[in-house]
Parts: sequence; C-alpha cells; structure tokens
Amino acid sequence: MLLTVQQKYILEVLRKLHLIRRRQLAVLLGKKFQHPDSKISEVRLDAMLRQLRAGNSGIFLDGELVRLSGARPDTLCLEAVDVMLELAEGVPEDFTTKVERPGILRFSWGDNLRLFTVAELSAPIRSTVELLAQKKRVVWIAGAGAPCQTGAVPEGLTLPAGHFFAARLEDGSHRFYGSNGP
Repeated sequence: MLLTVQQKYILEVLRKLHLIRRRQLAVLLGKKFQHPDSKISEVRLDAMLRQLRAGNSGIFLDGELVRLSGARPDTLCLEAVDVMLELAEGVPEDFTTKVERPGILRFSWGDNLRLFTVAELSAPIRSTVELLAQKKRVVWIAGAGAPCQTGAVPEGLTLPAGHFFAARLEDGSHRFYGSNGP
C-alpha cells in the first residue's frame, strides 16, 4: 500500500505514543505540514485514518482514540500529549514515551531544542531527585493519587527550580505554575 507523507507521519506518531486522540493528531499534522489554517479537516483526517486502517490491521479507531493494537487507553499519556502540544505550540521537534517513571513523555522543541519531561505527580520522591540530577525541565501533572482541584496547584506543593505544574482546566487546556526555587 502506498502511503502519503501525512500517513507515514501518523504511523511514526503511533509508533512513538501508541495511542492519541484524533484532535491531537490533527494538531500535529496541521503544524507539521503547514496547512494554511494549521488544522486538518475532520473529513480529511478520517479519510487518511480509514485508508491506514484498511491497509494495516494493527491500527484501531475507537471513537476519539487512534491506537496501535495492544495499546490501552491511558489518560495520563493523553494528558501528557496535551501538555506537550500546548507548550510546543503544536510543533514538537521530537517526542517519546520511552522514559522511566515517573516520566510519561519526553519532548523537545524550539530553536535551541529545549527538553521537557512530563511526569506524574503522585510518583515517589526518589524519582524526583533523579530527574533533578539530570537537569531537565519537568512538567508535573496530577496522577491518580494526587488530589487536585481543576485549575489549581495541589495544596502544599513546592517545586524545585526548572519544574512546573500543569493544572488542567475545565476546557481541557492547562494553566502552568512555575517553581519558586532559584
């Protein structure tokens, strides 16, 4: 089966993330291929996905989700992709989910390739120290064990320098809070 450049990119994204929401995929495609209004129409995206699905039995379309076989819905990963798209303005240079916990997703973007790791807040503190030692920017999102009001920082949270907290808002976007450290 001959694939378009966009379909090859969709496969590349799925190999890296294993699953993604259709709207997230549309943003990545629109920005990557410089579509005039930076959006791929739903009709066009659906056509590309149907063709991919017909030619590759390892791709599944589950409502809003596009996933590879064996990939299960993962709300933390999907939220990490949302954070990446917001920070990188839809044009990350590279990204991967092959990171150690508490990391969920690592991505780079910008002219000087700023490297970020999106991590789960409810993870053990030992892992936090390891991330600090690597001198990477870390964006924390609330995990299952971290109670947090919509749009707010968890009570008592103090972040080290170079770390941020992404509080999810009701509309699905995030409000970012920076560290208070040096």
